[in-house]
Order: sequence, then C-alpha cells, then structure tokens
Amino acid sequence: MGIKEPCLYSCDSIIIDVNNEFIDFIGFTKYELIGKSLIEIGAIIRINTQILLENISSKYSGYVFTKSLSAREVTISYFHDKEANEKIYTFVEKPNSRIDDKMIFMEQTLSDNIVGISVYSIPDLIMVKVNQKYLDFHDAPYNEEQTSIGLSIKEIVTGYVGTESEVITNTVIETRKSNYRKEIKFERFGRGITYWDSNRTPIFENGIMKYIMFTTSESTGNVLKNQSIERQSRIIEEQKEQLEQQKENLKDRNIQLSSILSNLAEGVMVTDNKGKYIMMNPEAKRLVYQSNKVMDLGDTSKNTYYFDMKNNEVTFDNLPGLRALKGEIAKDIKLHVINPQADYFINNSASPIYNTNGDLTMVVTCFHDITKTIKQSRKIEEQKIELEKTLKLQEEFIVNISHELKTPLNVIFAAVQLFSKYCDNGSLDEKRDSIIKYLDSIKQNSYRLSKLINNIVDSSKIEAGFFDINLSNNNIVEIVEGIVESITNFTESKGLNIIFDTNMEEKIIACDPEKIERMVLNLISNAIKFSNRGDEIFVQVKDRNEFVQISVKDNGVGIEEKYLDMIFDRFKQVDKSLSRNAEGTGIGLSIVKSIVELHGGSISVESKSGQGSKFTVMIPSEKVLKENMIYENEVRSEDQNIRVELSDVYS
Repeated sequence: MGIKEPCLYSCDSIIIDVNNEFIDFIGFTKYELIGKSLIEIGAIIRINTQILLENISSKYSGYVFTKSLSAREVTISYFHDKEANEKIYTFVEKPNSRIDDKMIFMEQTLSDNIVGISVYSIPDLIMVKVNQKYLDFHDAPYNEEQTSIGLSIKEIVTGYVGTESEVITNTVIETRKSNYRKEIKFERFGRGITYWDSNRTPIFENGIMKYIMFTTSESTGNVLKNQSIERQSRIIEEQKEQLEQQKENLKDRNIQLSSILSNLAEGVMVTDNKGKYIMMNPEAKRLVYQSNKVMDLGDTSKNTYYFDMKNNEVTFDNLPGLRALKGEIAKDIKLHVINPQADYFINNSASPIYNTNGDLTMVVTCFHDITKTIKQSRKIEEQKIELEKTLKLQEEFIVNISHELKTPLNVIFAAVQLFSKYCDNGSLDEKRDSIIKYLDSIKQNSYRLSKLINNIVDSSKIEAGFFDINLSNNNIVEIVEGIVESITNFTESKGLNIIFDTNMEEKIIACDPEKIERMVLNLISNAIKFSNRGDEIFVQVKDRNEFVQISVKDNGVGIEEKYLDMIFDRFKQVDKSLSRNAEGTGIGLSIVKSIVELHGGSISVESKSGQGSKFTVMIPSEKVLKENMIYENEVRSEDQNIRVELSDVYS
C-alpha cells in the first residue's frame, strides 16, 4: 500500500484496512476501525451529519473529529480499485486549519466554564468546539460533548427550526455582524419556557466568515423574578381598575341595553309605577302617535283609537299597559290601531316588574307590528272565498253543460226510436215526410252537439295556451259582409231585420278568416237569442285609423248593468231568465274574447236592460309579411260552420 496520506480501504461497504497515517491522524486503533461499515466509520469520525462516505463520488471538504473530539478540516478523496474491488478514501488535512491553534485566546474562557460557549462552522453550522456550560443548557442526550460535537445546531437544540434563535443566527450570517440579544424566550426545551442572553459573533479567515461563536448565559431566573414583580404590580393595578370598572359597569350595561332595545324589531316602552315613561325605543316611537309629546300612558290614547280583531273598540283601561299597572300580565293582545297618521295592527304584551320587596317598580310593554301578517291573512281568506265561488261556478257550468249535451241527445234518441218503430211496422214509405222532418231535427241537434264540443275543446285549449290563429292578409269588410249576407234568410225567418253598414269599401288587415267568422257569428247568434220578432240587428265595420272597429248591435232585451263585468268570463253566466228565447252554455263570449285578443285587439259591451246591447271589437289595422294559408280566405254563404255556430238559435 503506497499511499502516504491517511486512508482507509473498504470492500462491499466494510472497512478492510487502514494505514498507520490514518490511525495517527484520527487517534483510533485498527481494532476499533476494521470490520466496521462505512456508515459506522462515518459515525465514529462524526461526518455523517455532513455527508455519508458512500455518497462521495470524487472529493469532499468538511470536518472529521478525532477520538479526543478535536475538529479536523479535511479534503476526502475517493478512488475505486476495480482490480482489487476496493474503495479507497484518503484524508488530507487543510494546512493551518486547526481551530485549537487559531483560537488560543478562547481556550481560557472555555475552560473557565462561567458562560456557555460553542463554535459552529459556516455554513453548515456543525458544532466544532464547545464547553460544558453551554452543553448544560440543553436537553439530554445533547448535554454532553461526546453526543453533541460534530452535529448540526438543529440536531442539538430542541425545536431550533422556526425559533427566534434561528432567525438571529441567519441574520448574523447574512449581515456578517455580531448580534446581542437579552432574554430570548425559548419554549422547546423539555424543562419548559426558558430565557437566554446570547451573543453571536462571526469569525473570519482572510475576509471569509469561517465560524460563528455563541456566547450564551441563561437569564431565566432574572426574568422570572422580574415577571413576578410585574405580576404583583399588575395585580395591584388590576384591583384599582376593578374598582373603576365596577363604577362603570352600570353605565355600560345601560348603554348596552339601550343599544339592544334600539335595534329590536319590536317596540318597547318602560314606565314607572305611576305610568310615566322612562324610555321608549325607536320602533315604539315610530308606532306611537306624536311620541315626542307622550309623557305617560294616558297620552297614548289621545287622537288614537284601539279596536280588537272583531272591530270592537278597546277602552283605555283595558289596554295592556294599564292592565299591567294593576298587576296583571297581558300577553299577545292583538289590536287594530288608528290615529291621524297611521292605521296598523299590533301584537301587544305588558308585564309588571317588582323589586325584591315585592313592590311594583315599573311596567314593560312590548308590541310587534303585524300589519303585513294580518293583511296577508285577510288576502288569503279573500282568495279562499273567491276560489270557493269559482268552484261553485264550475259546478254550475258542468250542470249546464250536462243539460246542453242531454237536450240534443234526447231529441236524436227520440227520433231513432221513432225510426225503429216505423221499420218494425213497415210504414217507412208512408211516414216519409215525417222521417225527413226528424232527419232535419237530428242534423240540427248534431250541429248543436258539434258547437258545444268545439266550445268545450277550444275553451280548454285557451286555458292551456294551445289555442292558435293563422294570420293572412284579407279584406275584413268583405269577410264580415259575406257573413251577414249568408244568414240574411235565416234572420228573416226569425222575423228579424239584419243590417250591414261600413264607411269603407275595402280594408286589408292581418286576420284569421275562420276565427273572424266564428267571432262574428257568435256575436250575431247572441243578438238573435236576445231579440224579439220585429227587432233589428246592426252589423258595422268602420275604419278607426290604426284599428278596424267591428260592432254588433241589437235592440232586444239587453243586459243588466251588474252582469256586464262577467259576461266574458269562462265560468260565469248572466241570469238564465235572459236566455228564454234560446239555449246555450254561456262560454261562447269567453272564446270570442280570446279570438279578439289573439288578434291583438279588444272587445267591450254596452247595454241597458230593455234597450238592447252593443258589442264592439277593435282589431289592429296591420298586415303580415308571411301569410299562413292553411285556411281559405273566402267565407261561403252556406258554409257548414254557419249552421254549427247558429245551431242553438235554429228552430
């Protein structure tokens, strides 16, 4: 082995040999070294904190420690002898690097052991020198040199990372200046909270910071003594403050109570045992009439009236506040309050307050504005009544519909029975004229059924929003005039004179001809129903600039004023006595109104009992760019739709 520097040899991470130079350098015997693993050797020479030997790939500079715990700054070189399958580590000490030789001045201070001293390397903060006084400050096992030398500061000092001590050390390294701190608080030693006076001094070599020296003394005793004095002073001061605080407590409680009362949603009033007001919160002031002038309970009754929920007036003596003055507890008294400025409802309660001697000292009255709740309850009740009326109307409507369905069915059934009889006795030819008459009756009542079913279906479609119109541009004058001409013969047979009038020859507007026909026929049918022989029906179409006015007027029996607001409602009917001339369900006008509104128009009625009625429809004078031509634009004079719509006035 020709290597003269201290070295050791390993095979498979086990030390197989060391040279004499290494033994002289490190102070351990071969017996203590050979056979150990690289990790065990690293622990012996205290380098594992810095680096593991097996991780050195070429060279590494750091500190190793002799058996006597002296620091040696070395350069470790690694060689791999592949033929011998050996790894060789050489240790070359840096010249003039021994801390004992460079810091002779510190040896006496260290040995005096008066203050704790330790020296750490830069930048790894490896402990390279220490006295026992410094070690005594630390928790076991790091309170002995044998177990702490060669370790980093964060391994030795319990919970060092994140402490003020770490911050101070880092500041010294960054600023390269000494730092002295008194009474540094440290909470992570096993003995609890301690305090330290510490001086950290950087040591330089050739202008480079090489070490940092800690000079530390524990000041826990002095701090605790001072803290004890401070505690005693604080106790005396606190006792003094408590006396002052007790003096202010009532004032603060009054302020707090006032603040709470001011922010309550309920009105609160407090009176003495004579009824004089002590306080009134903002909500109470809002509800009490002229609250700025109110001095006692009697003032609240001036220009103010109180009623119970049955609208019976409540006398002053029976108000909750007055009852409480008599020793009574009044709870949840609902009152209707009326004064010159307001009309509202409150839920009022009042309670008497007694002192320890049982004497009445004051009365607390609370009230809550329940106006909104009362109005909502009444509205719900009104809606309930309205719903009951609607349900009753629906029941009447169903009864009426049932009757209207039954009447034509009875006629048809009777005719069928008669035809069956004729067939049975072989008299069909003899009864030919009678059969034709009954066939006409069957046909007419089929029309009535068709109209009734159409109205029911369309009424349901309207309710569900599925009732549509198909707009195209048409001459509205021609449509209405054609309808009037097509029924002239029928009205004459009824002894009625129907007259058509217009102030224009042509007016093209967007409309649904089929729905217009149905609307006009329904209005004319109503006019026929409520007219007597010799009466006249007037149908007019007039240009009203942005609108076209279509009106149907008769001089028949008319409609009483009280029924005018309901005739377009789906489930409401005028007095059935008005229908003495014809049958009907009463839902046709609601469909007419829907047809008009789908055209963007409106419908109104004028009538006086015994003087006739006038229905007026206003439809916008507009055109569509894209026409829907599903239906024919020409209205036929003998169209089956006419017979259906007039089926309930045919006789």
